[in-house]
Amino acid sequence: MEKIQRCDAVLAAKEEQIQKLQEKLNAMQLKVSIHNNLENMHNEKIKYKAELYAASSEKSCSENNKRLIESLSAQIHENTETLRVLITQMTNSKSTRHLQNRETERLMQEESMHCVPFKSFCNTSTSIQSIDVVGIGSVSVLCDFETAGPGWTVVQRRFNGTVDFFRDWSEYRSGFGDLEGEFFMGLEKLHRMTNSVQCELYIKLVDFHNVVRYAHYDNFRIGSEEEHYMLKSLGTYSGSAGDALSYNLNDSFTTYDRDNDAWSNGNCANYYHSGWWYNLYGNSNLNGKYLDREKHDEKSIWWYNWKGYKSLKSVQIMIRPI
Repeated sequence: MEKIQRCDAVLAAKEEQIQKLQEKLNAMQLKVSIHNNLENMHNEKIKYKAELYAASSEKSCSENNKRLIESLSAQIHENTETLRVLITQMTNSKSTRHLQNRETERLMQEESMHCVPFKSFCNTSTSIQSIDVVGIGSVSVLCDFETAGPGWTVVQRRFNGTVDFFRDWSEYRSGFGDLEGEFFMGLEKLHRMTNSVQCELYIKLVDFHNVVRYAHYDNFRIGSEEEHYMLKSLGTYSGSAGDALSYNLNDSFTTYDRDNDAWSNGNCANYYHSGWWYNLYGNSNLNGKYLDREKHDEKSIWWYNWKGYKSLKSVQIMIRPI
């Protein structure tokens, strides 16, 4: 009876050992300390194997147990040899930690690159970078890791008036300006990027007293050109500038040569000297005319919920995948 109990205990221990070894093999999570464990396992295997064969000769162990013992021993041998091969491969490199670090860096780089589906639009610094946009290919964008944390792609930037933003539909579709200065990314790129993954929107506003405010929306998305690049989603607002964009949710983009607003007697883009999302009017005008001083002017750059129609000194619009 004692030998049967011992035999059962050994079998249970071996089954547990095989399960643990198999998990390690499947996950490929081997450590350098396995060298010592392997030697200990090898010595224990010899000892247990002798005991198991001794036990198998006793009448108290059935033929089924004998076959099970043989099978377990074979599996242990197979796993042991597999571990030896893996250890040999690992020791040919500098260290297991080095390999793991390299793999981690590779995975992080893959996630930080702008690929399909997007993990993030930008890489690891504030700079001009090339990214791949679905249906368009490689494009250059300005990445910002300083204004509101890492990973932002700049959609629009205004700060000195060197670029005229009173443009036609085709230019707003494709984008214009200089990534090192003032620019607008382009509605088609913006549409494809915001429809590839959920994006948040961040708008930084600065007045002529250098007071900074911001508006943040957690689910920004625009429609296709067939939908007139409609402002289809904003999500929840947060920030210090006030919510001046939600009024124009589900409104189409309008330019001076493509009137998609709800004003039947005129064109908001002409009236506000801009290209933007309008209904009967707008509560913001971030593509308006740049002024070099603060002035009440509906054609200028303004954010109504903060300073009414007073012109702003600078604005930067950014998106980031969530």
